[in-house]
Amino acid sequence: DPAEFVARKCLRVNLSDIAAMGANPMIYFIALSLPKNIDHKWLKLFAHGLQHDQDTYKINLSGGDTVSTPGPLTVSVTMLGQIQVDKALQRSNAKLGDDIWVSGTIGDAGLALKIIKGEICVDDFGTRKFLIERFHLPEPRVTLGIGLIGIANSAVDVSDGLVADLENICNASGLGAVVQGSKIPLSDKLSLIAANSEVLSLSDILSGGDDYELIFTAPPKHAGDIEYLSEKIGLGISRIGTIVKGDCVRIIGTEGQEL
Repeated sequence: DPAEFVARKCLRVNLSDIAAMGANPMIYFIALSLPKNIDHKWLKLFAHGLQHDQDTYKINLSGGDTVSTPGPLTVSVTMLGQIQVDKALQRSNAKLGDDIWVSGTIGDAGLALKIIKGEICVDDFGTRKFLIERFHLPEPRVTLGIGLIGIANSAVDVSDGLVADLENICNASGLGAVVQGSKIPLSDKLSLIAANSEVLSLSDILSGGDDYELIFTAPPKHAGDIEYLSEKIGLGISRIGTIVKGDCVRIIGTEGQEL
């Protein structure tokens, strides 16, 4: 992967964690373990990527460490954000009867990884570019996270896959979830590929990671507030299910069958 993209993704996945708690990102620290094949040109591009997203998200590098290693390149980022005491969104605060919402679209990054690995062939340049950019440069939903304070009960970002990360909320809150498969938001490009592919299933879409969208739960009374927030920030937010009694995530298909 290009050095600039590596740097920007390292920042963005951490920004996504800050967003999932409704906080304002502030500063970060970076630890680099550099093998001998990393040269000045690579480091210059890497630094340019950091600078780009520092400017975009108004954050600052505040320290860290660099060491040499005989093994592969390792980049570790620690980011700090700020929020009022007792206001942070947590995984453990979902309530029975909450609606389940998710931002953006799901599955694009997982499909991109399959394209990069040669498991699925996509000939159209525009489609490939869109999907691979979704993988390399996820968009942390910082503005959304801040807007959900006082609206959402719980939240998490989709890093390991929609089902796995919703399970994190359920496990932490001691509840279950029912998700309507037909309600899960998909991009037009992914939908077209899925409709014409025998190797891309709904299971792949729900378990693929790297989307870095926000899943959150909120009382039904806040549906109007969420729709207003969606319009205000120009980001699609979809209601996909309900928090229920139980200890697992159930996905319901278009004909009512459990997937």
